[in-house]
Amino acid sequence: MKAAIINAFGPTSVLELVDIPKPKLQVDEVLVRVRAAAINPKDTFIRKGRMKRFTGNRFPMQMGFDYAGEVTQIGAKVRGIQEGEHVYGMLDGWHGGTCAEYVVVKPNQCASKPGLLTFEQAAALPMVALTALQALRDEASIQARQQVCINGASGGVGSMAIQIAKIYHASVMAVSSLQNHDFVHQLGANSCIDYHIIDISQTDQEFDIFFDIFGNQRFQAIKPILSSDGVWVSTVLQPHVFISILRTRFFSRKKAKLVKVKANQKDLTIIRGWADAKQLKPIIHEVYSLEKIDEAHAQQETKHTRGKIIVRIQ
Repeated sequence: MKAAIINAFGPTSVLELVDIPKPKLQVDEVLVRVRAAAINPKDTFIRKGRMKRFTGNRFPMQMGFDYAGEVTQIGAKVRGIQEGEHVYGMLDGWHGGTCAEYVVVKPNQCASKPGLLTFEQAAALPMVALTALQALRDEASIQARQQVCINGASGGVGSMAIQIAKIYHASVMAVSSLQNHDFVHQLGANSCIDYHIIDISQTDQEFDIFFDIFGNQRFQAIKPILSSDGVWVSTVLQPHVFISILRTRFFSRKKAKLVKVKANQKDLTIIRGWADAKQLKPIIHEVYSLEKIDEAHAQQETKHTRGKIIVRIQ
C-alpha cells in the first residue's frame, strides 16, 4: 500500500510516499481503507522532531492521525462494527499512520461517519472537534450563558470550539485577525477582536473560560480577566502550563488546565450527531492529494489556515 513516511526529522522535503506492507490485523482491531486524512499541527511538530521525546528516533515513521474511510476487516474480538461500514476517527499517541491507503485502529478510535458528510468533511472533524469538546466540557465545565473567549478562533480547533460553545448556549468572543471576523461571526461568535490591534489580556472583559488554542497567552496574563471561578485551558505542552496547573490546583479558585485529547467512541458519536443535525460543520481550507502531502504540511505551517487541511487518498 502507499503511505506517507519520514526517514529523518526535518523540513517538508523529508516526506516520502512509498509502498509498504498493509498493516496486520490483531483480534481487537479494525482495518480501515482510508479515503481521507487530515493534517494537524501535531503532524508538523513530529516531522520536525519537536516531539521526539514522545516519538523516539525509530524510522521510518508514518504520518497522520485523523481519518475517514471504510471498514474492510474486523478482528475476532471486535463488536459493534461491521465490514463495509463508513467510519471516521483518530489515532491516539504519537505514532501516526492515517496518511496511507490502510490503517489499523482500535474500536474506541472510530465511530460511524456522519451520514451527511463526505469522507473529506468527516476527516476534518476528529482531532479538532474532540480537542474542543474535551477542553470546554471536561476541563472547563462549560455552562449555558457563560462568557467564553477563544484565542485562535479561525483555525481547526478554534472553528470547532466556537460552534461547540454555541451548542452549549455560551456567549463567545473570538480572537482572530480582522480578515477572519466575518468567518468567525458566521460560525456563531458573538463578538471579535483583532489581536493585531488589541491585546485581549489588557481589556476590561471578564471570561468564565479562556481557551488558549494559539498558545501565546499565559495563565498569569489572563488571570486578571477571568471570573472568580474562571478557567484558562491550554493546548500546548510547555513547562509554564504545568507550573500554572500545579499552582492553581489547591490555592486558587481560578484554574489553569491542559486539554490532552483522547480518542473516544462516545465523543465521536456525539460529534456525529451534531454534524448530522447541522449544528457542527467541518471547515476545510484545502484538499490535497496524498502525492502532495509536502504542500499540505507547508500550508499547515503558515499558521494562517482557516479550518483544516485534508489529504485525499485515491
